[in-house]
Amino acid sequence: MMNRFKKRFVTELSISLVLIIALFSGVLFFLGQANDYTSKIASDRITLASRTNLVDKVAELRQQSQRASSYLNVLYNIVPPYDRLINLNKDFESLAAQNKVEYSFSFVGETPKSGGIGSIVFNLSVASTNLNSLISFVKSIQDFRYLSSIDNLSMKSNAEKLIMDIRGRIFYR
Repeated sequence: MMNRFKKRFVTELSISLVLIIALFSGVLFFLGQANDYTSKIASDRITLASRTNLVDKVAELRQQSQRASSYLNVLYNIVPPYDRLINLNKDFESLAAQNKVEYSFSFVGETPKSGGIGSIVFNLSVASTNLNSLISFVKSIQDFRYLSSIDNLSMKSNAEKLIMDIRGRIFYR
């Protein structure tokens, strides 16, 4: 009986030890896996945060793109294509007639496109007996339908008239 008891005790003890060793190794295995999953979750959170940030940036860019397209339409209206400036002399002639000044136009040169915009450089010589007409002509150039700038302006007078020399640019796309 003792022998049987001993045998049964050793068998149950062996089974218990095998179960304890299996449970212990399972716990160690799952702890290792839990650490791996924890680090994977942490890296996935960082990835998710960066992707969320990117999605926010894309949404912001789309909003800016919509606003920029309205500004681009305005820009296209005031900055003509190069071909539309063929009759630039006639446009200035019309402004001179409206302001009742004599004028002469000369083409100085052109600046090639850089960044999408180029310019045509011109000289105007306008003459009038009335200073207000000359000032009105300068204002009409500033309010010209195309994007323009006056780079240099000088005035002189002779016995009969006031003469204004204007050097400026008209921008084109």
